[in-house]
Amino acid sequence: MRKIQGFVYQILSLFALLAIVFIPFSFQYITIQSAITKFLFEDLIVYTATKMGNILIANPEISSDSTTLYLLFFILFLIAVITVSILSFFDFWKTHKNFIFKVIQLIITYYLACVMLKYGFDKIFKIQFYLPEPNTLYTPLGMLDKDILFWSTMGTSYSYTVFMGLMEVIPALMLFYNKTRILGLFILFGVLINVVFINFGFDISVKLYSLFLLLLCFLLLVPNLKKIALFFISNKPTALCHFKGSDLITSKSIKTTVKIIVILFILMESVFPYFQKENFNDDNMTRNPLHGAYEVVKIEKKETPKPAVNLKIKRIFIHRNNYFIFQYTDDTMEDFHLEINETKNQFVLTNYNGERIKLQYKYSGNSKILEIHSPELGITIYSKALPWKKLPLLQPLFHWTVDEIH
Repeated sequence: MRKIQGFVYQILSLFALLAIVFIPFSFQYITIQSAITKFLFEDLIVYTATKMGNILIANPEISSDSTTLYLLFFILFLIAVITVSILSFFDFWKTHKNFIFKVIQLIITYYLACVMLKYGFDKIFKIQFYLPEPNTLYTPLGMLDKDILFWSTMGTSYSYTVFMGLMEVIPALMLFYNKTRILGLFILFGVLINVVFINFGFDISVKLYSLFLLLLCFLLLVPNLKKIALFFISNKPTALCHFKGSDLITSKSIKTTVKIIVILFILMESVFPYFQKENFNDDNMTRNPLHGAYEVVKIEKKETPKPAVNLKIKRIFIHRNNYFIFQYTDDTMEDFHLEINETKNQFVLTNYNGERIKLQYKYSGNSKILEIHSPELGITIYSKALPWKKLPLLQPLFHWTVDEIH
């Protein structure tokens, strides 16, 4: 039984290492990972999809919860199974596998710390759960997808977002030190279980990767799981197995140097971008001057528009990420990529077919009127800026008692 458990643990550990190396992650300073993965696995992924019953691949890019990502995880797992099975026949592997898996364990530890610090600081500085955009705020609740609803709700609470970030940052920092590593992993395991259930419960497309992070945390806890369970069940003191870097590097100076370099790189990845952009609370970052929501007041037509043009426009939104959005009277929305030429007072809208539409605009800061004119269609839209930041959802309301609620 122990041999089987050991064999499974070796496979999962090697699979974890392969996934760390080849599963694309949004590192700031390592941009070659995606290119290497694409070069090595793109054709194999397509071949695997064909052989497994012509699995549909809508997009060949390996992105979060894509079919290609599932297939890549499957391929890496097969490679791990085959590799461990073959190596188990060699004496070299039998002699050195303990050392090899200690190295893998150390790599998993620092990778997990890096990812959790990145996600944690994204929350603390309000990058992940940002303030809801005006178009989301003016969308009827029942028309929102669950993931957008969750994201937007979290984005309205600065204090809770910071708290969630700290619950990831603090245990991630604990992984750097031998004495606090097990406790940090124990806390992270609970945090990641919650994250996994949020992703599944609200259909957020990070399900597979969050499960992978939970697996990494589990693999690091496995050597102590039995002792931890016995401690809580029998209430007896027990000595945990603390994995130390000195088990791999005997020279204290080399060990310290390597550890400092690794930690500095992780901090550069997770914290430095915010200092670089001086962005410590994304809610307060400067937006495009025209960013916001506009209520359509009047539409003038000099000629009969083309049948395909829908003029039942209720609101117009200018999104922070350079999108121009129409909201129609039935509350459906149509978005375009937006380029603003301030010199020519021109909006250039691009739809998903690559077609470009040029609109002239004029904005009055005093009257808050945004006037948009299409020379091609002979249409002029007059809209007035809405005070979207004064909506109840964005107010910093707090009540100690229900008596204070009116």
